[in-house]
Amino acid sequence: MKITLLQLNSSDNISKNLEQILTLIEEHLAKQIVNKRTRLFVLPENSLYFRIIEGEALQALKIDSPEIQRLQTLCNTQDVDVHFTTAMEDNGRVWNASVLLSPNEAPKIIYKKIHLFDIQLEGQKPIRESDFFTHGDEVTGFEIEGIRFGSSICYDLRFSELYQQLARNKVDVILVPAAFLVKTGQAHWETLLRARAIESQAYVLAPGQVGEHKTTQAGKTASRFTYGHTMTVDPWGTVVECKAEGVGCLDIEISLDLVRSVRRQIPMSDHRRLK
Repeated sequence: MKITLLQLNSSDNISKNLEQILTLIEEHLAKQIVNKRTRLFVLPENSLYFRIIEGEALQALKIDSPEIQRLQTLCNTQDVDVHFTTAMEDNGRVWNASVLLSPNEAPKIIYKKIHLFDIQLEGQKPIRESDFFTHGDEVTGFEIEGIRFGSSICYDLRFSELYQQLARNKVDVILVPAAFLVKTGQAHWETLLRARAIESQAYVLAPGQVGEHKTTQAGKTASRFTYGHTMTVDPWGTVVECKAEGVGCLDIEISLDLVRSVRRQIPMSDHRRLK
């Protein structure tokens, strides 16, 4: 299966973000030949709405919003799946959530971020996701064409117990849509992604936000910066591809044979002793 990761530079303008996403996907598909087309597009965290001013009210979408319907129409006409992560309103609460769109199926929220990003880096303003989002509490996944996917989002990456559960669920691919800060990205991004692939013996696919994200309100400009470095890591822990900078696409072909080979050589699932 061919999977394409999108590296984005989203803002707090949902309409502009949507147009950027549609253009990238349509242009990428137009370049592909029929029997080697992308089956699944995976977008980073905050793909449809990136809050730039900390403390500002969230623009959360509902599952039946017009923006999601436009993406669903793309899936239907192009026969592709799209996985995106953004602020979602569900059952009266707001979640940092991942949504899966599949051809001619109803859109569905498939994962709600468990570990919310409440941090205070030296010399920077605090960031507190839990002031606005509700914690998720369920380890989830989904399946496309016999490939088992496990879900996570950005800050989840630091909590190995989540990935240990995904490993017990024997997922083949773990998704890590993210909007990593530059400072922590430089220090930890690649190391953590490779560690999660090695310990889970699965592909880890991590699309990221990149660059300076700007907004202008009441005549004042504010901005945030993200690390980029959208990355694909194979089950052996090898970085297959990395897109360090710029908006664009990154392709990977998933091989279940490689997943099986790694697990056969080092049968970690047979050796686990702690639950």
